[in-house]
Amino acid sequence: MTMQEVREYLDRKIDNNPNELIITFYEARIKLNLSEEETDALLAHCKTRLENIGYQVFFTGAKFSYNGENRVVKDNELMVAIKA
Repeated sequence: MTMQEVREYLDRKIDNNPNELIITFYEARIKLNLSEEETDALLAHCKTRLENIGYQVFFTGAKFSYNGENRVVKDNELMVAIKA
């Protein structure tokens, strides 16, 4: 994916829910038809962009607190971003 495609992808996800963004394995590998390397690049670009616009970013297995509850990024979720 180009940087423009990543930006448009994130903009659509932010429009859907500006407080919490979730990128799942199914979404990246099946719906977007990305290889493992392309998925890694997507996650790296998303992390950078989301952190630059004020999100906290967590990857599979990470523990975090959101709306007063403790959560863990599920095995099928590659990334969760929370508006700080």
